[in-house]
Amino acid sequence: MFSLKAVRSMTSVAYQLQRAPVGVVLVDGAGRVVAANTLARRLLEPVGGAILGADLLGLHPEPARAKVQWMLDAARARPDEPAGMSMTLPFGTLVARVTTIEGADGPGWCLIFHLPEGFRLDGALAGPASAEVLVKLPVGSRNGVALLEVGAIVHLEAEGHYTRVHTADGEHFCQLPFAELLRRLDPAAFLRVHRSFIVNLHHAEAIDRRDGQWALVMASPGRPRVPVSRARVELVRRRLAV
Repeated sequence: MFSLKAVRSMTSVAYQLQRAPVGVVLVDGAGRVVAANTLARRLLEPVGGAILGADLLGLHPEPARAKVQWMLDAARARPDEPAGMSMTLPFGTLVARVTTIEGADGPGWCLIFHLPEGFRLDGALAGPASAEVLVKLPVGSRNGVALLEVGAIVHLEAEGHYTRVHTADGEHFCQLPFAELLRRLDPAAFLRVHRSFIVNLHHAEAIDRRDGQWALVMASPGRPRVPVSRARVELVRRRLAV
């Protein structure tokens, strides 16, 4: 028999799961997202761009991809036993479960993740915690380190483990990793439009569409063109209302 303490614990867990926000993603046999609810779309799009039709692993940060792949493989190996795990994220612990499904086009997966009870869709997706938002960007200078106004950034370019910063005054080298800048810059202004590029939307001047390829023309000397990957075109369209 269960002790009173154990029963109360199970009741508490059940109550928390009932109140927890839930994200749902349907994935086809090739690992492509075919459907998702609103929470899943809004949570994953800031990381990997447009979600529908995208590769599921590509929508997750690099450190999390092996865990997601493990769940897919485990669910496929045992179709009658959903695979699951918990992940510790900046806003709390996420509990994810994956099960195989059979659709009209063949087998696939259903990914369900429960977010912490205190998770707020508006606050969590508005950007990083206020203590982590960058207000100045450290860049290399002749005398050591200069602090650049974040609003002066036109666009960022990944360069190995580091980042090249483009401004109206020229280029600067930043030792912070591209992924960290993506996490700590205000998403209301900054948008990842390509695997290697983040743009400051306040400096976007025009959209260049040639031969089916998109690029953002930035308002700085030389009017540089920043490529937009196909997977992120729809996201750019929504953000710029075009």
